[in-house]
Amino acid sequence: MRIRIWGTALLMVCFLASCAIRPSDDTKNTAAAQTTEEPQEMETTAAEETTAPREDVVRTLSFLGCGDNIIYYGTYRDAASQAIPGGRTYNFAPIYENVRDIISAADIAFINQETSVSQSYPPNSYPDFNSPVDLTYDVMDAGFDIINLANNHMLDKGALGLKESYENWKARGATVIGCYEEQESGKYITYYEKNGIRIAFLSYTYGTNLNSDPAEYGLYASYLKYADLEGEITEARENADFVIVSVHWGQEGSLTPNAEQQSYAQKMADWGADVILGHHPHVLQPIEEIQRQDGGTTLCVYSLGNFVHEQAQYINVVGGMITFDITKTNDERATWSNVQFTPTVCHYPGNFYGNKVYLLKDYTETLANQHAVRTYYNNSISLSALQELVTNTIDSKYLTAYLQ
Repeated sequence: MRIRIWGTALLMVCFLASCAIRPSDDTKNTAAAQTTEEPQEMETTAAEETTAPREDVVRTLSFLGCGDNIIYYGTYRDAASQAIPGGRTYNFAPIYENVRDIISAADIAFINQETSVSQSYPPNSYPDFNSPVDLTYDVMDAGFDIINLANNHMLDKGALGLKESYENWKARGATVIGCYEEQESGKYITYYEKNGIRIAFLSYTYGTNLNSDPAEYGLYASYLKYADLEGEITEARENADFVIVSVHWGQEGSLTPNAEQQSYAQKMADWGADVILGHHPHVLQPIEEIQRQDGGTTLCVYSLGNFVHEQAQYINVVGGMITFDITKTNDERATWSNVQFTPTVCHYPGNFYGNKVYLLKDYTETLANQHAVRTYYNNSISLSALQELVTNTIDSKYLTAYLQ
């Protein structure tokens, strides 16, 4: 900054002094600085210059995750009955219509797809699942982005079924994890970047029901092995802002994680996982915050439960959607916050037509009385039992939106 002072200012100072008027501080400084009538330039020192504070650059993503999408006979028969004339053979869209807006609103949405979608085989139900390829359109239209294939049913139709499932999901624009194109070396990590945040996705299953080798078609299925996890999660953490691990584990029907799940979870956290998304038990299991060796905290959802299915017990009926924000400030690592769990009910009446996912807060006792758990399987189910299962399993701090 330059200040130019002219001689006329000096005359004014002298005049004021002769009138015995005490100069102000500003006048004193000006008078002291001037020693000649000639124009004089003054430079401010570096200390006088002010530097604007750095403005933080904050990037944020919203994430949503769902559990098991299992297409049974009644589900694809119902979808065939709702086909639009002149359109595709199967219409699965009505199943997801109650939750579509929530899923689509998330920047990134994940689901565990637990049935093959292979055109080389007819649709089939338990125990060797295969779903119509039309399913891929409606799941993606519901708003999902990340499709996980690493689960015990991924090879139900052998290596060919897995190959076609992989290709069909990719053809719909999905990011597929848990099944990869085989490579000679390196780690099987999927990087997904949005809003300036780079997320690494890894996915593992404890095993598969059939032992067909996907390498026959140039594919690789990722299994839950300590030796692979450590190197892959460590590498993912080094090359991404945030690490999410999907894992198919645990005991079916158990509402609590077993010792093996807890051991894996702690190791995955220490190796660098920011979030762990669990599935396979077909029921809800708790959400925990695991302390890491580096002082950070890993969010672990031991089991998201079922999303779409036709199982026989009321504990199988409840699943849910985990949501959280991923935030990155400047060059720091991204962190998670604002965790919420939104419980859902998969409703299928006794005739298995009109199947639909409901938010638990919108479910009614009348619907519960019509549910196939009661009317087809002859087992007990009630709205209060479903509500108690959720509040007894999931910490209330993750249910604030639901409990309002």
